[in-house]
Amino acid sequence: MRVIVHGATGRMGARLRELASLDPAIALVAASSRTVAESSLRPGPTPQNAHEIRVLADVVIDFSSDIGVMSAIDLASRNGAALLVGTTGLSPATLEALRAESKRRAVLVAPNTSLGVAVLAKIAADTARALGPAFDISIVEAHHNRKKDAPSGTALRLAASIRDAGATLHDDQILAMRGGDVIGEHTIRFSGPGEYIELSHRAVSRDLFVLGALRAAKWLRGAASGWWTVEDALDLRAK
Repeated sequence: MRVIVHGATGRMGARLRELASLDPAIALVAASSRTVAESSLRPGPTPQNAHEIRVLADVVIDFSSDIGVMSAIDLASRNGAALLVGTTGLSPATLEALRAESKRRAVLVAPNTSLGVAVLAKIAADTARALGPAFDISIVEAHHNRKKDAPSGTALRLAASIRDAGATLHDDQILAMRGGDVIGEHTIRFSGPGEYIELSHRAVSRDLFVLGALRAAKWLRGAASGWWTVEDALDLRAK
């Protein structure tokens, strides 16, 4: 699979390049970043400005910014590639642009590329259906003090899964904490008469997001044009 990493000099992009270079099924054919100067010790091609890249690619993987995603869309379009966006905190305008692009190519938007979070979303939806309206639902999430969006994209994704299952989850019951160097923690609580259930996911290494992105990208390579999610890539959609 021929991959372009967009946002290649960021924390996630740099790690993505390193782990992709260890996978014999992946060829890292290009890397792009607004900041192209970096150490040559990183594996793979030297980062370029996105508009300079002309290569044959299967998938563009983006971990950049809301503004950077627009550049990733153009990069995928010019190089005939599917697009996987792992960037969080996307604006309505950017999401609209991604929706439009999904009519021309496979687009997968993943606020969290963790396998565990994808499974948690499914379990949360199943739990909400089973417990019914007698249980109140809340989500508490924690991240490092440099994270800009709150609530996190992952919390909103979990909330959407619960609401899609027919349950009520009020916006003021999605709580965000920011502090220290926490990679990511999410806990869903179902509180009922005389009892409560908690479902939690804790990230202990950012590598889990990179490995999940690479796994999803392999699936996306053969996908038809359309709007896809990590649940689709892992075949976790409700049957």
